[in-house]
Amino acid sequence: MGKRTKQYKKLMRSFELLGFRQPYQLLITSDVLLDTTKLDLINLFEKTLSTKAVKPMITQCCIRALYAKNMGPNRDPTVVAAIDRAKTFERRRCGHLMDKDPLTERECMLSVVDPKGKGENKFRYVVVTQDEWLRDRLRSVVPTPLMYVRRSVMILEPMSSASARAMEREERSKFLDGIIRRPNKRKREEDESDDEHSGAEGDGNGEKKGGAGRDDEPKKKKKKRYGPKGPNPLSVKKPKKKTPAVPPPKPKATAPPRAEEGTIEAPTEKKAKRKRRKKSKGGMGSGESGGGSGNAEQAGQSETAPAQPAGT
Repeated sequence: MGKRTKQYKKLMRSFELLGFRQPYQLLITSDVLLDTTKLDLINLFEKTLSTKAVKPMITQCCIRALYAKNMGPNRDPTVVAAIDRAKTFERRRCGHLMDKDPLTERECMLSVVDPKGKGENKFRYVVVTQDEWLRDRLRSVVPTPLMYVRRSVMILEPMSSASARAMEREERSKFLDGIIRRPNKRKREEDESDDEHSGAEGDGNGEKKGGAGRDDEPKKKKKKRYGPKGPNPLSVKKPKKKTPAVPPPKPKATAPPRAEEGTIEAPTEKKAKRKRRKKSKGGMGSGESGGGSGNAEQAGQSETAPAQPAGT
């Protein structure tokens, strides 16, 4: 039992690579309900898939098939128990009305699992059925896990060859994407950044130099750059207010610069120096000096005074 559980886990992990997600959608046919009336069906699903995230579903046509088996006068208690259990499951509306286009249970299951007939399980259903023809037909629909009951044991079929090929293609595409397409993606990002810088250098109307504007194009979101984060501003101590700086003292007046050679200096006014008279030892010396000075003054006046004409 433990070995089988590991195999089923690995198998469902492979189906998850092809798009299956929990909770798994289990599409059940009427024959499974008729064969498991005495079993805990939900517990079997959880043990087989190793998860409690299961969602059992049943189509309208499968419910109609159960009611058709209970139309006779002698009602079978097994069919009544199957109908009561089917009412607890989620109803999958297939859209096949009884009046307009009634379909058999097989046709209904094929149309729900592969609605467009392209061999693809679009809504990722896990099909639970006892019908061997239906299981053989659904093996070609990619990807479809198949389950059935044998001797009160729920069995999960191994992956079909079509699903295995699809998984190999998916893994190969991811491998090539990591080797080949990643440099192209980086180059495309660099081109986009260059276009943004060139758009910023254009006109204010959003037009580039020599090209039309791109206002109609949607704006691309800028990627956030993650770097070192700063401290919390609420936990940081507030800085103290700085005192106003004292203005520096004014420089003292300096002497005017000397004139360069070859330039003419402006004339400067010279103050007259006062000459002191020397005192002589004797009076005669002083008189003589005084007379001398008087004569000198008279001589200076005579020299400066103009000559008077004769007869005055």
